[in-house]
Amino acid sequence: MLPLVMHVLALIVVLADVQSVSDAERAAVQIAADYLSRGPAAVAEQLAVTSPLRKLAPAEQLADLEVRLGPYRGAQWELKTATRKGFAVFAVTYPAGFEDHIAFDLVNEGGAFKVGDVRFLALAAENAATPHPPSAPSPLVEGRRLPIALPVVAAALVAMLVTATLIQAMRHKRVRALIGVTVAMAIIGAVLIIGDVRLRSRKVNMASVAPKASAGPVSLASLLPMRRALCEGTGDVAAAYRSVDRTSGRGAIADLWKIEADLLQTSAAPAKSALANFRMPYDRPLAELLRGRLALLENDAVTAALAFENAMQLSAGSDALLFENAELLYSLGFEDRAKEYYEKLAALGSREADVYYALSAIAAEAMKDEDAEKYLRRAWAMRPVERAQLMGTGSFWAMVRRPGVAQLIGFSAPSERLVASPNTGKRAIRLPAGAESRTSGEYLQIAIGEQQLRIPGGAELAPIGTPAVEATVWAEAERERRLSDLQALLAVGTNAAAYAQPALRERISGTAEVLATRNRWADLVKLTEGLSPAAEHVPPSIFFLRSVGLQRVQRGPEARQLLTQVATSRVLQRRRDANELMQLAELFSGHDLFDASVKMYDRAARIEPSTAIDDRVRQIRMNQRLATSYSTRRTPHFEIHFPPDVSIAGAERLGQILEDEFRRLQSWIPVSNMPMVVVNVVWWQEFRSTYTGSDYILGFYNGKITLPFAGVDVRSEIIPILAHELAHAMIAHATADQAPRWFHEGFAQRVQGSRYSANAFNMYDDDKLLPLALLDAVLSGSPDPEMIGAAYIVSQTDIRFIEAKLGRSGLHKMLAAFRAGATTEEAIREVFRKPMPEVERELREWGRSERRVFEN
Repeated sequence: MLPLVMHVLALIVVLADVQSVSDAERAAVQIAADYLSRGPAAVAEQLAVTSPLRKLAPAEQLADLEVRLGPYRGAQWELKTATRKGFAVFAVTYPAGFEDHIAFDLVNEGGAFKVGDVRFLALAAENAATPHPPSAPSPLVEGRRLPIALPVVAAALVAMLVTATLIQAMRHKRVRALIGVTVAMAIIGAVLIIGDVRLRSRKVNMASVAPKASAGPVSLASLLPMRRALCEGTGDVAAAYRSVDRTSGRGAIADLWKIEADLLQTSAAPAKSALANFRMPYDRPLAELLRGRLALLENDAVTAALAFENAMQLSAGSDALLFENAELLYSLGFEDRAKEYYEKLAALGSREADVYYALSAIAAEAMKDEDAEKYLRRAWAMRPVERAQLMGTGSFWAMVRRPGVAQLIGFSAPSERLVASPNTGKRAIRLPAGAESRTSGEYLQIAIGEQQLRIPGGAELAPIGTPAVEATVWAEAERERRLSDLQALLAVGTNAAAYAQPALRERISGTAEVLATRNRWADLVKLTEGLSPAAEHVPPSIFFLRSVGLQRVQRGPEARQLLTQVATSRVLQRRRDANELMQLAELFSGHDLFDASVKMYDRAARIEPSTAIDDRVRQIRMNQRLATSYSTRRTPHFEIHFPPDVSIAGAERLGQILEDEFRRLQSWIPVSNMPMVVVNVVWWQEFRSTYTGSDYILGFYNGKITLPFAGVDVRSEIIPILAHELAHAMIAHATADQAPRWFHEGFAQRVQGSRYSANAFNMYDDDKLLPLALLDAVLSGSPDPEMIGAAYIVSQTDIRFIEAKLGRSGLHKMLAAFRAGATTEEAIREVFRKPMPEVERELREWGRSERRVFEN
């Protein structure tokens, strides 16, 4: 019986449709756009006749609305999927790092939706009763009535189990029906009792000052100075807090905001003490959120998860907190629980595309390719992402060669797919003057000055003529926004407490990732100062990036210490994520911390046994022997490590050839002050069995050159191999180790000195070519050897194209651009003075006339 129920639930999740934007939500989007353009007056004009806010004096009404909505300048609003009819909910982030959820309660007046009320997280929940003062606690808190529910629940559960057995055993339909009805009534009774107890138990909640009876609506206008100071990051928060009129519940709102401000500054002790003045169970969503964030700071993941679930129950119904909690649970290592949340979001028809990307990745990891493709198609239609971003998620590689998926994302196309919604403009809204809108799939973004309004599933609301743009346009704009956000984040995001707020955590993590891709390591280190791996709610990826940044800014000892702390952190142990452990192992290996690296790989192998892990451990142990047990000879630019049973003369001959090639390659890769390059020379059988498992790989560079030429006479046949690996070392130095992988591999093949080189256009049709934008994703992440081989050939052909069009000086300019921190797209645009998709098309036109093997 239970498996059947679970199967039906799974079917519901799969078949649930994405909710369309309701008429009430459409009206709210129009109102929000006007608010972001001209402030609270725009909302005051749309108040319903029955709204209690209409009873306030005009000036007080405007101030009250701004308190509820938060200052509009610089705010970022995003429509969430409402779960209550007549409501529209927005997740809002403000410049100073504060966040809120704004809910419009809309009333239909004469066919038009008007604003009946505006709610935010610090307000008491609608179904919460009037709080009692501390001197009159409810007996419900002390357990006098709560236990009544327990035997009912127990009886219901026993009845369910017994009945399940009886129904299976009995054949008479009427008997089965009677028993089924009886059990259903018992369950319903239990649910009603529990619900009644929960609702009545909320009566005990108290504010810091109990509200006084009032004949008219309670004005929140006196909170405006504090709201502005917190959200805009200007003004004296403490002074504004002291000046608040604390009567009629305003004190509770101010207290919660002050606690949130303290948490942003990692003032956990005063925040916890202040929150203790609110008696549980809380009746305000923000109180539960703050309780959860405090629990995160104290590494109490269970309390945090429960608090966030309570916040969901108290807040206006939407997918906002459900989605944030799914991501939080996943980051804390509760993957199964996170999956349940994603499935709930899909079942309610969430318009959040990332829900379906996550479910697609989960299905792909479980090798359920059909489900993975189905979720991917839904997510792609809602909001396409860059192909490289999609390929950066390892679980999608199993699908990329499926014909339907490859065609969907345009895997081999010169540029990103333009995904335009067929629904664009069908229910268009009117935008304020000067606003700019654009869509990608079903996603609508509206820019109103510095303000942003985002509407997932909102393409149908776009004004007629709104352009559709490729995912790269979205992504590039997002990256620029992340970079411009850096200074604001430095004021609030350099401590662990900032990561306890979901929206702020996403902002900081996103900015850190962009800084890494732009090679702005000093800024990344500055952004992540003050973090400790003891903070379990900070994603491990942040510490991985910080360790790389510390190494790049010549703070190696701190980087090694950080990695050691991460390795012993509780969150890494609980998450049991083999990929994260392997990343950490590689970071240890990069510091020549061989034993620590092997320990991390051993932990990963206990989670996901793999022959690849076994092979990598053998390589690391071999590297350890090379560093500690081999003989050494030096030349001006090379330190050669070789087995004791290899002649010194052979090592010296190898050093001389390397010096000759170093001089030759200077015309291709000009370098100065080249540091000593370590060259490890091992026996062929050991090289093959330990490092490659292949007869076709004859050397590699990973910060050190490793060659299988122990006991081999240095002849002309192996010189191209030496030159290839040396080119990698020279490119790394010339670009401060910031060149992308495709450029490394393509350039090294070009200059190695082979008589002939393969031409991708002599081997692949256009629909099989890998575009520039995907080469690094394939070279770094694909498990498909054939695909990786193709990426090598295409990379070398791309270098040939740059040389053919711009000469060696063009390649020198690419080196300089990468050294300055440019991405592939930025370097191509800088050198060619054209966008990368246009250069990609020119490359293919050139390639059609170059269908021959390249001669050197």
